[in-house]
Amino acid sequence: RVLLMIPTLFIISALVYFIIDLPPGDCVTAQVDELLSRGDADALARADELRTLYGLDQPLWRRYFEWVGGIFRWDFGLSCQDTVPVSDLIGERMALTLIMESCTIAFIWIVSFVIGVYAATHQYKMGDYIASFIGFVGLSIPNFLLALVLLYVGKVYFGLSIGGLMDPEYIDKPFSWGKLVSVAEHLIIPVIVIGMSGTAGMIRRLR
Repeated sequence: RVLLMIPTLFIISALVYFIIDLPPGDCVTAQVDELLSRGDADALARADELRTLYGLDQPLWRRYFEWVGGIFRWDFGLSCQDTVPVSDLIGERMALTLIMESCTIAFIWIVSFVIGVYAATHQYKMGDYIASFIGFVGLSIPNFLLALVLLYVGKVYFGLSIGGLMDPEYIDKPFSWGKLVSVAEHLIIPVIVIGMSGTAGMIRRLR
């Protein structure tokens, strides 16, 4: 299975890469159009320079193989939107993703184990009925609806800051205890929303 993953990933990446290139224009076209809308007379002259910077002046097949070779060096080129290395953007988001997924897994197992064991040891009692109700609700409510309800409740009744991964004053600031607390507060709602369906199913299985 591991060996089959290699050609599968290669074929999928090639198809995606070529499909993305099919529509007319590129990211430089969008940048040039934006510059022209601002009245920049040198926008067209800079287009060739930008295409050379991003490697868009190369043939498609060559760009693809250079991109594949760069993966093994953790070099994905420059982001057209942010004009920074894509590897830096991936690294930042990967770290935050790992934190959120770790918190979600911990939430699922802790909540499921406590409620599931309690329901199993108190079958056909009020606690068991409440646990079953939580399980059915968790499986039936769409995540987007649960997210909207929790955002409203968290903001109005508990004063939780919503939106983003931390309070605005901590953005681009060095790590501190206040920043850690702010990130933890912003993780509460996403972790509950993402973990709710997994928690509901786990409670039923544990019971």
